[in-house]
Amino acid sequence: MPPPEIDDEAADRERLKALLRDRGWRLSHLYWITDKWGKVVRFVPNAVQELFLAGFHNRNIVLKSRQHGITTLAAILALDTAIFRRHTTCGLVMHKKEDADKVFSGKILFAYERLPDWLRQTVRIVRRDMNGELEFSNGSKIYVSLSHRSGTLQFLHVSEYGPMGAFYPLRAQEVKTGALNTLAPDSIVTIESTAHGRIGDYYQMCQRAMQLSKMVAAGTALLTKMDYKFHFFAWWQDHVNAIDPTGVPLAPDLVDYFTKLSDEDGIALAPAQKAWYAKKSEEQGDKMKQEHPSTPEEAFEQAIEGAYFARELGKLIKSGRLCDLPIIPGVPVNTFWDIGMSDTTSIWFHQAVGPWHHFIDFYEMSGEQAEHYARVLLARGYVYGKHFLPHDGVNTDWSSTGNLTRAQVLQKLLPGTVELVERIDVKQDAIDMARQALARSRFDRVRCGENPPGSGRGGFPALQAYRKAWNDKLDVWHDYPLHDWASNGADAYMQFAQSYPMNGVNDQGTRAKRREKRGSWKSA
Repeated sequence: MPPPEIDDEAADRERLKALLRDRGWRLSHLYWITDKWGKVVRFVPNAVQELFLAGFHNRNIVLKSRQHGITTLAAILALDTAIFRRHTTCGLVMHKKEDADKVFSGKILFAYERLPDWLRQTVRIVRRDMNGELEFSNGSKIYVSLSHRSGTLQFLHVSEYGPMGAFYPLRAQEVKTGALNTLAPDSIVTIESTAHGRIGDYYQMCQRAMQLSKMVAAGTALLTKMDYKFHFFAWWQDHVNAIDPTGVPLAPDLVDYFTKLSDEDGIALAPAQKAWYAKKSEEQGDKMKQEHPSTPEEAFEQAIEGAYFARELGKLIKSGRLCDLPIIPGVPVNTFWDIGMSDTTSIWFHQAVGPWHHFIDFYEMSGEQAEHYARVLLARGYVYGKHFLPHDGVNTDWSSTGNLTRAQVLQKLLPGTVELVERIDVKQDAIDMARQALARSRFDRVRCGENPPGSGRGGFPALQAYRKAWNDKLDVWHDYPLHDWASNGADAYMQFAQSYPMNGVNDQGTRAKRREKRGSWKSA
């Protein structure tokens, strides 16, 4: 049903003007939406939206669980800003075309068409492009799109920036270099998303904002209008997420989880909330922490969609094999390389300890010559055994004379023996061998972990982020890997899986059978 008209008799006009100057009043009285149950209702900010508005900053980055209505709030804020501020341009960037269409038609136009008649007559739509553009008689504009490069924005909302970076990296780059560079100095910006693993610009922005928040709280930093303020909204902050706990048993692991939340994070949940979480986790499975996180830290624990080694690394972490590894004196350290010049060179450092393969260190750099990597290895002080290079170790680009191969250059610079790893043409074979090798591998959590912290980069993060490429036209996975920063560290680990004998996984007999069966190996 349409909203009741606001009385604009002369006696009430001054009162009405005063009310309209109050954004809080406008947000709770002027706009209509369709709620999550499909009912047309007056928009009144919910508890989470009120929290967000109370802590609103020039620049905001929001990490959240599902169904808090942050995008709905952004759509209403954009419409409100455009109507009540002349010559203002508002942009909303969605990560999917269907989402952009829904926000434009189902939220912004829907709310505008249900404004009081007197307000629509005062601020009329003078141009409407169903591709996502509105222009009003007061000179303000709203754009809802997949990117934004031209013009200057005074209001910007970016939705689901985490999945955008994972599935549509070029589009995310367009947001970073395009939309974020169209902002006026005092613009309002909100970047919101659910988490999507420890990859991409969204993860790094969250980590920086979280660190800054801690520093501001400690009095060691100030939040400027150019800084992003961190906001986190958990599933338990929505009162809807509760059901009758009668007849809902809690598994022992959930009991432990809720105890940990209470003891370590100070999150005391009611029985009805625990029951909701128990039932929702049955539905969501291993996506629960990504879609409905309890804390900011656990939001990023979820394996990345399309990741090749998600299952193996999940078991590895659960069994405690991402840990503090000692460097065993007297045990040779082997290195496994993926070489690049314009691309990144990645190096794993490995010790064989009984039946286990310990990865004690990791290093990567780009644009450097052999001498740089030799200095790095020598500075580590390890006693080296063998250095395993990929098949392109026969290239001569590291030689000042052009006559020596990469392998020969390194052999002159490093102690130990340099070997070339046989080339494999079928990438899936190498991936399968790496999966088997991970069952026998342990990793030092610090030296192979995030470096620097919050960057999402490092040896183990590379294995976690190594994933299939996404076909953004068909919305399906390709059957080949995405080539990005993670593929260098993953490829270096695959040199280990292909070359180091492990109980028949990749020994000479197995490799011979593979050559005979598929013809997939070539000598370097």
